[in-house]
Amino acid sequence: MLLSLVWLLHARATEPVRIATGEYPPFTGSKLRDDGFVNHVIRLALTKEGYLAQFDYLPWKRSFQATQQGQYEMASYWVCETEYQQHFYCSDELYRGQLLLYFRADTPLPDWRTIDDLKPYRIGAILGYEYVPEFRKAIEEGELDVIMVSNDRLNLNMLLNDRVDLILLSDTAMQSLLTNHFPSLQKDKIRAHPRPFLNYRAHVLFPKLKTGSLLLRDQFNRGLQTLKASGEFERQWQRLLNGEFVPER
Repeated sequence: MLLSLVWLLHARATEPVRIATGEYPPFTGSKLRDDGFVNHVIRLALTKEGYLAQFDYLPWKRSFQATQQGQYEMASYWVCETEYQQHFYCSDELYRGQLLLYFRADTPLPDWRTIDDLKPYRIGAILGYEYVPEFRKAIEEGELDVIMVSNDRLNLNMLLNDRVDLILLSDTAMQSLLTNHFPSLQKDKIRAHPRPFLNYRAHVLFPKLKTGSLLLRDQFNRGLQTLKASGEFERQWQRLLNGEFVPER
């Protein structure tokens, strides 16, 4: 414990906290104002505790693995899955969100209730993104027809070009995508099914392999609670809803 405290005090005084993250506008993004909503909240929470934040943008799967191996102090951002807790400490909840199933208006998705109901459709998904275990299992067992691509822009392109029938995305991320990359697209061409595919809670991960992670997690949580108690977190949430985390010009 003493060595952990010495490491933490030294890092706090001299080195920025290195955070592995990926591209998911408007929540995270190297070209977004303030690095996007989630990363900006992380920066503000760390600042409250006297730290600087350094974000390294990697493919999502690589960012997870590199943090698990102790190459980074934090991973932004993930669901706190039970299987992850073997290797990571999870922060307090950052926010709650939903993933929706989007389809072309001319080929609507009937009501669905289980993963089995999606078997007739070709689905576009993102390599390294977080999905429900049943979805991952169905992909691994070849029960779902899923095309994996590297980013949401490519995914939406596949939907528009009739290469897939469905894609998975949050409402906020879809609005950001349409505004910044598809401004001429008629909004009524793409629709979302009202049943959420996934309700999730967002967290930051701290690798158990790295000395000082538990102490840093507690410091971060304290900074996050300070933001929420002061109203600063709500102000940043309103910035998100107002579309202010746009790419820097």
